[in-house]
Amino acid sequence: MKRVILGLMVTGFAVSAQVASAAGYGMAGCGLGSIVFGKQKGIIQVVAATLNGTSGNQTFGITTGTSNCAGSSAEAAALQGQQDFIANNLAPLSKDMARGQGETLSAFTETLGCSADVTGAAHAQLQKSHAKIFAAPGAYAVLESVKTELRSVPATATGCTFVAI
Repeated sequence: MKRVILGLMVTGFAVSAQVASAAGYGMAGCGLGSIVFGKQKGIIQVVAATLNGTSGNQTFGITTGTSNCAGSSAEAAALQGQQDFIANNLAPLSKDMARGQGETLSAFTETLGCSADVTGAAHAQLQKSHAKIFAAPGAYAVLESVKTELRSVPATATGCTFVAI
């Protein structure tokens, strides 16, 4: 296993010099994996996605606009951050949402751009609608259900910057 990891690292560093000059990334999205593996096709994108997901480097890249994550707008970066967050935290988010509190729920409402003065209202609305939200099939459907619920309340519709994207 150590040899496989070492081989992947050596290959990745060798390829990264070529990839660094190319714009864009493959199906794995932006992050460290896009720097190391670029647009290479095939199973290598699974390795790139795994690398992107480790240590939060993809989320950091989206937030800071680094690691090939410089999007065309703040909204594109916010949407990518929301999708990444919900895909990686669906189970703990469901638990926190059912309770109406918790670190995962607080972090999630931050990705939705909810200001501090509407966070409590957002948590309460999501707790109230938990069963309806999680009836949606899959993480991205849950994300859209959350946004629909938050847009239905005037305070969170205006106080959560990225629920309209």
